[in-house]
Amino acid sequence: MNEKICKTIVEHREQFVPHLFTERQVDIMQKWLNKEAFTKTEQTYLYASISKKVDALSMFGEEWHITGDHMIPGRVEEAKKILKGLNKPAFISGTFLFSKEYTDIDIFIISPKKKSYFIENKHFIHLLERDLAKPVFLCAYKHSIANFEYKKIRPVIKRPAFNDIIVTYELAVNEILNKEDQKTVRELVAEYYLHLKGNLLNSYVLYAKTQKIISMNTKRKIGLLNMMLKKLLLRLYSAKYLYTRLGVFLKTLKEDISTIQPNDNLIIFHTVLSEVKNECRRAQA
Repeated sequence: MNEKICKTIVEHREQFVPHLFTERQVDIMQKWLNKEAFTKTEQTYLYASISKKVDALSMFGEEWHITGDHMIPGRVEEAKKILKGLNKPAFISGTFLFSKEYTDIDIFIISPKKKSYFIENKHFIHLLERDLAKPVFLCAYKHSIANFEYKKIRPVIKRPAFNDIIVTYELAVNEILNKEDQKTVRELVAEYYLHLKGNLLNSYVLYAKTQKIISMNTKRKIGLLNMMLKKLLLRLYSAKYLYTRLGVFLKTLKEDISTIQPNDNLIIFHTVLSEVKNECRRAQA
């Protein structure tokens, strides 16, 4: 819901009760603003009735919140037209806003239920309000056209699972070797800046940094990915944990190298992870 409109309704309740809202509805809005706990009945009331009225009121103001730069003016106007027709709190982000090569439009809508679907070139992503604190969505919101404003969103940062980091790295290297789209490189870059630099990049900056890496030759690209993986692993996990996990993992990799062809990617994985294991051994010595 639009926080600014809710505050206005609560502060001037005599102008809205009973014409647009009941006393109970305004009280529930006050609880929402104060981030107080709701009963199940109040929560249902909030999303089934109150939020729809507030969202409708927010559309009259046509208040646009543009965050980020390097946006194509025509794309900004197109995004505003789309948002104007939604009648819901939403924002548009992604490469559509800053790259003429991309025409697919990512539309994020704040909803009581999660869902995702495509209509022609539009990708509609319904997410819960609390999901905005997740790095993947906050990254998008930090470079977007929105019809609502969240001034302070603290990202909820969780340590990724060991297997997830390894799989992301392996996919990124495979995409480089196979000369594929290299989309996974972006994920590894995002994790690196988030956990090593403490910087949650917005979608444009993340795109720019990823494109810079992708433009390099294969050797330099893989060298950079290896560096990011090593630093991520050593920052996120203890030396003892890594040494144990990598001992098993490297044994399996060595067996695969002797039986799988081509094995260029496996040799790269084994080399960089052996270096991490050696770092862990020295740290425990």
